[in-house]
Amino acid sequence: MKGIFARLLLVVLVALPGLVWGQNTDGSVSGVVVDRSNSPQANATVTIENTANGYRRSVGASSDGRFRIARLPVGDYRLTATKDGFGDAVIEEISVGIASATTVDLVLTGGAIDNIVVTASMVTGLDMASTESALNIDFAELQRIPIGRTAGSVALLAPGVTTGVPFGGISFGGSSVGENSVFINGLNVSDVETGVGYSDVPFSMFKEFQVKTGGYSVEFGRTTGGVINAVLKSGGNEFHYGADVYTTPDAFRADGQDFFDRDGNRLINRTDDDLSSTSASFYASGPIIRDKLFFYALYEPRLVESKSGNTAGNSISDSKDDTATWGGKLDWLITDNHSLEFFGFSDDRADVADRYDSGSLIETQTTDLGGTNWALTYTGFFGDNLVLKVLYGENERNYDGRTNTSSECNRVYDDRAGVDQHIGCTTQLRNDKRVNSRDAMRIDAEYQFNDSHLLRFGVDRELRTTNMRRASVGPMQANFTLNNTTPGDSLNNVTVPAGVTEYVLERREIRGGIFEARTSAAYLEDIWNVTEDVTATLGLRWDQFETDDAAGDSFIKVDDMISPRFGVAWDIGGQGTSKLFANVGRYYFPIANGLAAREGGGTIDTRTYYALNGLDTNTTSNGLTNYTPIYGQQIGAVVEFGSGEGLGAEQRFKVDQDLDASHQDEIIIGYERMLTDTWSLGVRGIHRRFKNAIEDMYVNVDVPGCGSIDRWVFGNVGQPLTVDNECDDSSIETVTVDLGRAQQFGYDLDGDGNPDPIGSATPTRRYNAVEFVFNREWDGVYSTRLSYTWSHSYGNYEGGVNSDTGNDIPGWTESGDDVMFINSNWGDLPNDQRHSIKAFGAYALTDKLTIGTNLSLTSGRPINARGHGNPYNSQTRKEMNYVCVANCIDPNDGIWTSQDREFEYLPKGKFGRTPWIFDVDVSATYTTDFNGHTAQFGLDVFNLFNSQDATRVYEIMTDGVVDPDPTFLATRNAQLPRAIRLRASIDF
Repeated sequence: MKGIFARLLLVVLVALPGLVWGQNTDGSVSGVVVDRSNSPQANATVTIENTANGYRRSVGASSDGRFRIARLPVGDYRLTATKDGFGDAVIEEISVGIASATTVDLVLTGGAIDNIVVTASMVTGLDMASTESALNIDFAELQRIPIGRTAGSVALLAPGVTTGVPFGGISFGGSSVGENSVFINGLNVSDVETGVGYSDVPFSMFKEFQVKTGGYSVEFGRTTGGVINAVLKSGGNEFHYGADVYTTPDAFRADGQDFFDRDGNRLINRTDDDLSSTSASFYASGPIIRDKLFFYALYEPRLVESKSGNTAGNSISDSKDDTATWGGKLDWLITDNHSLEFFGFSDDRADVADRYDSGSLIETQTTDLGGTNWALTYTGFFGDNLVLKVLYGENERNYDGRTNTSSECNRVYDDRAGVDQHIGCTTQLRNDKRVNSRDAMRIDAEYQFNDSHLLRFGVDRELRTTNMRRASVGPMQANFTLNNTTPGDSLNNVTVPAGVTEYVLERREIRGGIFEARTSAAYLEDIWNVTEDVTATLGLRWDQFETDDAAGDSFIKVDDMISPRFGVAWDIGGQGTSKLFANVGRYYFPIANGLAAREGGGTIDTRTYYALNGLDTNTTSNGLTNYTPIYGQQIGAVVEFGSGEGLGAEQRFKVDQDLDASHQDEIIIGYERMLTDTWSLGVRGIHRRFKNAIEDMYVNVDVPGCGSIDRWVFGNVGQPLTVDNECDDSSIETVTVDLGRAQQFGYDLDGDGNPDPIGSATPTRRYNAVEFVFNREWDGVYSTRLSYTWSHSYGNYEGGVNSDTGNDIPGWTESGDDVMFINSNWGDLPNDQRHSIKAFGAYALTDKLTIGTNLSLTSGRPINARGHGNPYNSQTRKEMNYVCVANCIDPNDGIWTSQDREFEYLPKGKFGRTPWIFDVDVSATYTTDFNGHTAQFGLDVFNLFNSQDATRVYEIMTDGVVDPDPTFLATRNAQLPRAIRLRASIDF
């Protein structure tokens, strides 16, 4: 079956080269037309009309009176049913939401046909056919509550979604922050390099959001986390224009708290922090040709100014961003059956930071971010049953960080005890330019096969490109870190020589190249009305991806990824008021471009350790003081990463020839019920399991009859590895070794005088959760949404990023660097926040004054303490879940005692959890008329009680194998201080 389906979809791909079926950014209306005796009325005509732009669609009711109007742009409509011999049935106002189905019953009445009877017996509040878990929220509701002006802030309103630490971003259902997808009007704008982050639309352009947290359709792929699906505003037949202003003055912020280690050294300096931001949006919309062509345009200038100090307080960075963003949209209703939509936006911004030491300007750092994004979409209706949608678009997300002192100043970070600060005339690690882009062509189609089957099908293709230009700063093109050590301790996997108490780590990094990845997919889905009350959704999705190295040759390729997804929904009692549903599905996640950009050639990346014999200084041409470490003896071998122009023939020696893709399996069982016309209740049980990590791994394995594999490779951690290898007789053979049984040589565990191989555990992540949701829709007086989530995220692999170590490059984390990282890493994962209570809503005190709130109470994250070294091999990296407790250093001659060391295992969470986080945000909005136009004035207070509890702590117990680290358990990240935002808007 798998092979047949794959070949079938391959035929579709060949027939439609470069085309991609698109994600659902619109909605539908369906229902039944009956008379007063509840008899179905065949051949009735049902017409829907957009009240803003006059767009109309008409369909005929089937033999049982049923109708469906698909692919309707999000908005407000008027719905009419007509039939000879009956008066019309009219619903004057019906809303169509993003990726949702609105269900209605239309009742025709007898009598004079010139009498219009307005009646709607029922507009169902639940989508009785859907089996996905999602939060829909429109811009009007967001205006009533205090919330950050980003898509990520909206996603955090949904149950099971948490803030990522330390990278920011968002975690869905225990996944890492690098596994999500963000779509704007069908265009994927997620970051192609790391998967963390997305392109930012000017927030005032948004019309509606849908946050998908699980169980979503096969048309959505390339994610094992969640989906943010958003649509933008459009113009209509009436001209509108207006403006809004949002300002958060520093004077209205509470004082920040400083944080210290146990020796009294400051780790976080908030005393010197200043931050103020102001943005203003100006928009205009309306008809270019009435009933045919419409526009929406927005321009948003901003000013963000910040000031921050280093931990010592003697260096101040003064930053300013005064750039502007913009966006626009055109809608052309060519006919009732054919339309075109174009949108574009830019999130370009530039941050310029001047750094002062003791009041003197030292350097200016400039960081350019963002890019231009656009898409063109065609929608066509062919009869009542076939709908076709085609999209082509481009997404761009860039980064360019540079400093004016990079040619003359070394970056030196002094991490010795009691110092912990940059010294010299630059803090810039590297000059770093990366251009990330996506070219996407997509098609979407659905066909109403009969009254029982709605077929949806498609293909998908994207070209993702990362153009990297990166080099360490300074005359030596290297950066330096100074640190303490102890003779006899372990550093770079060798013993620190006698007399060496300080060392310098020199890192040289030069990366350059263009790295492309092609992702393709196809899907087929049948929404089957099994009975009047039971709907089944049966779907299959096929994916493949291929990433190239710097020379344009294939680097990593995985294909024939088959994702079955099945769901069933039961309308209990057939009244559209309660629903029991379940779904099961598989979701695949492709490797982000960041791995190839760092390991696919075009790279020089070395790390060399030396004894530190002091510091040399010189004066630059600008009169600044530059520091250069004075090298003593080299400690250990040079650690090298990367390769030359490309991998070439080495690819088969370094990349598993039978890779399995990373994927997640998910099961959800849920129940939803309308308690009243406005109140609803929902409960869901969720199980997720992530498998098959693709990582760079260091492997040292004996191959019977063919020498050994002793090198860095790319493959599935803990699973069989198939690569080419040079055998003892110099022949080249393709060999397969089981890394789950033997990956690296360890100590002599059985006393036979020979080191024993250590097998690797298989990386996995598991997530179990129960969610409860109470919701009350806005009725002009108040609305509220309450949720409680109990969840447990555990395993030995977080996912695309590693929050414990601060590594955000998927496939390049520490998980494969040493076998003991995975073997010792089982337990609660960084995104495990066991309890989460969320509530948001608004209440109209008067017809002009509305108050809103947005609060969350979330339990803390596990503190996953780590030390240096482990009892099974000589690796002494600090990512291990062990700490040396005895025989760590020979007290006589300072010689490292190898396996004589005694280690204590550190289970995840051994030192408890970070504190519960309580966030309370409140708002007040006053609405009034201004010369016949609507004006609003508002105030938002974020973190009302000014809580500044730790969201992350330092987790490394020792400085090297021996010395206690004074930062252990000290605060590393904390809640931001209270801030007050003022806002005003006017619409004409």
